[in-house]
Amino acid sequence: MDFIGFGAVLWDSLVYVGYSFLDEIGIVKGGYRAVDFPTLKQLLERINAEKDKKVITDPGGSCANVMSNIAKLGSSVTFVGKHGDDAEGYKFMNLLESEGVNTYSVLDKEKRTGQVLSLITPDKDRALIAHLGAAEVLPAEAIDEALIRKADITHLEGYLVANSEPALWKIFEAADKVSIDLAAATIIQQHKPVLQKLMKHHRPYILFANEFEGKEFTGKEDYREIVERLLDYAEIAVLTLGEKGAIAATRKGDYHFEKAIKTNPVDTTGAGDSFCAGFLHTYHREGDIALSAKLSVQIASATIRYVGARSFRTSQLKDLFG
Repeated sequence: MDFIGFGAVLWDSLVYVGYSFLDEIGIVKGGYRAVDFPTLKQLLERINAEKDKKVITDPGGSCANVMSNIAKLGSSVTFVGKHGDDAEGYKFMNLLESEGVNTYSVLDKEKRTGQVLSLITPDKDRALIAHLGAAEVLPAEAIDEALIRKADITHLEGYLVANSEPALWKIFEAADKVSIDLAAATIIQQHKPVLQKLMKHHRPYILFANEFEGKEFTGKEDYREIVERLLDYAEIAVLTLGEKGAIAATRKGDYHFEKAIKTNPVDTTGAGDSFCAGFLHTYHREGDIALSAKLSVQIASATIRYVGARSFRTSQLKDLFG
């Protein structure tokens, strides 16, 4: 097995909104807020009542998105996620299976499968409002260490640190190599000491962050300084910079900047996950940060041309980039 991933089972409800709507509900662009299901349901009902707004529902979840795209690229992949004993949870896992991902379900008999409302702003950025439901906590006792040891690389989403710290420690201890995406800046604000302690004890193989997460995690503003600080915690640091491009660097001194591809975005949801998938798949096979960053930028560009975090198809690479 090339990769195993642990993450949330979440359905994405995507809708285009104006900046004033974010102001009305008290969330900033790029922000993240966890809510209970009645609150999310009430907000969705409000949106559905407005004739100029249309909600599109797609499978999501950061790690699941990464595993889906890695499988499309040809790697052998397994995803472990916790969901409710309901139609939404089983449908989510079945869709991953149809995309070439082996799945292992951790069932919650009491809570429903999670859902995220992705509010897409006019500049195609977004704010996230989530009811995690069954995905809120991944219990440590659900972690199969023998399964982890079958994988070359274990990929994690940083969101797990919020309520599943014991599971994270267990995964880090069992895995040969770990890649981790730092998730949202708001998560880092709340849990940075835990993340840094964990990474000091068990250095990740690859650490992914966007520029806002990188600034929050390191306390630095300059991109090169952010990358240097990230390398205090990982063998390889990857900093994505949105429309500017991305930086990849290693503790051995390799450093590469890959310019972004000019793209007219339709939806940036999942762009970072697509980038992660491209980098992980390529670096695992080629061991070249420049080649990995190049493919990652192409996949992210292909993804944001359509609505949905898993819109990427491998045929796009030839069609768009030759």
